[in-house]
Amino acid sequence: MPLLLASGRELSKSTLFYLLQFAGWIAFGAIWFASDIAKKGPAAAALENLAWITCGSAVTFGLRAVYRRVRATPRSYATYGLVCLAFSILAAPVFYDAGEVQIRLCYLVALSHSANPSPLFVAAAHTDALAPWWSPFNYWIFNSIIFFSWSSLYFGINAMLDLETERANVARALKLADSAHLRALQSNLNPHFLFNALNGIATLIRESDISGASAMVEALSVFLRSTLQRLNSPEIQVGEELQLIEQYLRIQRFRFGDRLRSTVAADPGALDALIPTLILQPLVENAVRHGILPREDGGSLWVSIRRDAQTLVVSVEDDGPGLTQDLASSVGVGLRNSRDRLSALYGSAAQLTVGPRAEGGGFVVAIRMPFCRALDAPSPDPADALPA
Repeated sequence: MPLLLASGRELSKSTLFYLLQFAGWIAFGAIWFASDIAKKGPAAAALENLAWITCGSAVTFGLRAVYRRVRATPRSYATYGLVCLAFSILAAPVFYDAGEVQIRLCYLVALSHSANPSPLFVAAAHTDALAPWWSPFNYWIFNSIIFFSWSSLYFGINAMLDLETERANVARALKLADSAHLRALQSNLNPHFLFNALNGIATLIRESDISGASAMVEALSVFLRSTLQRLNSPEIQVGEELQLIEQYLRIQRFRFGDRLRSTVAADPGALDALIPTLILQPLVENAVRHGILPREDGGSLWVSIRRDAQTLVVSVEDDGPGLTQDLASSVGVGLRNSRDRLSALYGSAAQLTVGPRAEGGGFVVAIRMPFCRALDAPSPDPADALPA
């Protein structure tokens, strides 16, 4: 995700790394050039420090490749510190040997093409020619400190950028939630749904099924109240989300009876995980409207939530006609909105895929997102989240 500057321009993390990398090594070389120029002369000082910063930059590019793999799997800061220390100690002699080789080659080429080199330049070449090939202990310690400092800055700056990116994602998610409130209300409480629910209640009253009509009114009011109470929360527990799904399906069962067959299942260990609020309801509604109700004999719906290592896997399946052109145009907006919400909350760590059901025909929507528990919230009772 690119970084947004105060000017409004975007800067990628890769570009920022190259800027800091080259600026840092050039500044480091300039400091040592200033300290060496008096005793070695400008030519020798420039040659040596150019060789050192070239080798140092190359070694740190190698360290970056290793550290990017390390950062791909979240670890503790203590682990990162040990990794930095180990690779800094290993990189120090490589840096020294490579630098000495480059410096001696440069001196050799310079002296072979110079008819009358300056005494300072010759003295510096002679000193470097007598330097040991293997890194002395004091140089090893000094260079290890340099690379450990670079490594610490690499992890520290990336941690700061990740924190700022996370904050930006949360702010974007909240902004998206604010702008999506009306769309969420229209999706979950749209006139079509309310009309059908009220029409079902009127039918029960005409049939003198007062208890059924009363139960449907109660179910509709509970669903509306529960939905409105949770719209301001970007994430809720899986158990709460399943309660909303059961309330919605309960209303639909009053209307369609045995034509609607549903199974809602979740691993007990996933009930306290966090999930985007109302992410399932539009997917279940699409499955009911387009996959089940058009069929005269109805159909079946399956909602499944499980944990796969550090990933929460959610699927909504039906055994309807599958993905038709009309269905694709009808569910496209809901799926795009769901993808946007997942991207805002989790970035590239979350995925939403659609396709045909593997067995028996139908349509399936699958979501994979990071598994994260609500640490400060009590775990929901499975008996309250799932039907008996």
